[in-house]
Amino acid sequence: MANLPEKKSQQNSSKDYFKYFRYKEGQDSASEVRNVLLIVATVIAAVTFQAGVSPPGGVWQDGDKVGKAIYAGQKAAFYVFLIFNTLALSSSVLVIIILTISFPLQFEIFAATVSMIVTYGSAIFAVTPGESSSFRYVLITASGPFVVRGIDHKYMANPPENTSKNWFKYFQYQEGKETPGDTRNVLLIIASLIAAVTFQAGVSPPGGVWQEGDRAGKAIYAADKVAFYVFLISNTLALSSSVLVIISLTITFPLRLEILVAMVSMIVTYGSAIFAVTPGESTRFRYILLTALGPFGVQCLIQMFRKFQTMPAYDRLEKYVSKSMAWMHARIEKYASKSSV
Repeated sequence: MANLPEKKSQQNSSKDYFKYFRYKEGQDSASEVRNVLLIVATVIAAVTFQAGVSPPGGVWQDGDKVGKAIYAGQKAAFYVFLIFNTLALSSSVLVIIILTISFPLQFEIFAATVSMIVTYGSAIFAVTPGESSSFRYVLITASGPFVVRGIDHKYMANPPENTSKNWFKYFQYQEGKETPGDTRNVLLIIASLIAAVTFQAGVSPPGGVWQEGDRAGKAIYAADKVAFYVFLISNTLALSSSVLVIISLTITFPLRLEILVAMVSMIVTYGSAIFAVTPGESTRFRYILLTALGPFGVQCLIQMFRKFQTMPAYDRLEKYVSKSMAWMHARIEKYASKSSV
């Protein structure tokens, strides 16, 4: 009997903690909640992406189903795995895209996450026997969260006063009002996890490698040239974009030289691994190289354009273009008036 009050106290305590840690609108910082949501979503995206690239049970090493998932032999169970893993990945990627839509380097994050989805779909296609799954169901599952959120778009376009429904604006990044360090740290976590899983996918391609014969050590998936190209380009774009984010955000850090050396070495290692597992006739590596350099080239052009905007020559060019447009508009109106007469 003496233990009853203590037991009751522990139960009350657990209920109090459940309420204590619950999200409280107006009391919790919107930026902190958003950053935590981004970390949770990125971890989920990373582990589900890895599960799709390397399915449970492994792949067949020989025979007619070489490179295909052994688990696919259990069609119903494999369907459950594909559908729910895809739903988890798609939902988490949607959260990342929505919450980083106004972030610095949002283009790179968007490119990395979308490329990650494409790479995942390519990997699923690689390890799944054609008769084991109808990919339209997987595609519908992947697009489901985006469609549902699109239907709910009215809350974004005409948000009500209640901030619990106006969450899209409530959690948006607001430059000047938030601590840059917190935002930078979250972006680094997102980029690092994406870089880690895409690097691993390139080093250990879906479907494994041939174990014997003339193609020993080469990717089995490379036999399907078009699909393998899609996998290589999308995976490389995701890795390159995430590495660009890491380099951009750590450029003034202590030990920045070591981070830069590590990132560049990681890219070179990835390229070497791709070269090792890809048969020479299956792909042209210049396309992979251009894909890897793409995000860096785009960012350089953006920075050059921004610098050009601050130059006096830009003001003169802008005035010249405005005058030219006004002149053309006047000529068109004059021609239209003559035609009507």
